[in-house]
Amino acid sequence: MSPYDPASDADHDASADDLATTARYPGDTGELALPSRRALIQLLKGPLITSTKHAEIWRTVISDQRLLRSRLADVFLDLVIDEENEIAFTRPADTGETVDAPSVLRTERLTFMDTVMLLALRQLLLRAQPGERVIIDRDEIADQLEVYRRHTNTDPAGYRKRIDSSWSKLTKYSLLNKTTSEDRMEISPVLRQLFDAEQVALVGAEFDRILAATDDEQEQS
Repeated sequence: MSPYDPASDADHDASADDLATTARYPGDTGELALPSRRALIQLLKGPLITSTKHAEIWRTVISDQRLLRSRLADVFLDLVIDEENEIAFTRPADTGETVDAPSVLRTERLTFMDTVMLLALRQLLLRAQPGERVIIDRDEIADQLEVYRRHTNTDPAGYRKRIDSSWSKLTKYSLLNKTTSEDRMEISPVLRQLFDAEQVALVGAEFDRILAATDDEQEQS
């Protein structure tokens, strides 16, 4: 039997005191303060936190990031903070092949048009100077993606409908941010980090293959 250690009682009392200061309702055993809990919930809800839309939560993410990183790591998530653009979001942790980590974040299935629009917007963002705002017009992006209309096999009206749908979806998830004009949006800086170079290269190569196959089919018809 181990000898009695009075420090163990002291540790127990300290833990009880900590829980007493963070408890917000009967039976609450959470250890985070209320602002940190709210920040954790917003990070899990996603898609991202910005200082303009979530000023108080943004400040909490910055001040309590060590604790938040730890809680997110418990569910196999990484916390990404872009202090220059004042943006924070979560993404699945890179566990490699050592851990079969379950999916925690809600996923959104992207259409072909969603994906090509995302990549086109990201390319425009990467061409800009760091910190420079990038504003895009809906007609402008529609013209850039016109080359893909052949693949979607739609007439101009149907193509425009798909453009509008993707534009609305990216706005909903704060990847496009509103300006004073409904048809002009600011590209969110988060797109710089949403895809890595390898992912972009793989998707780009697949789209090139699709376009080449479409050209071949049209030449043979």
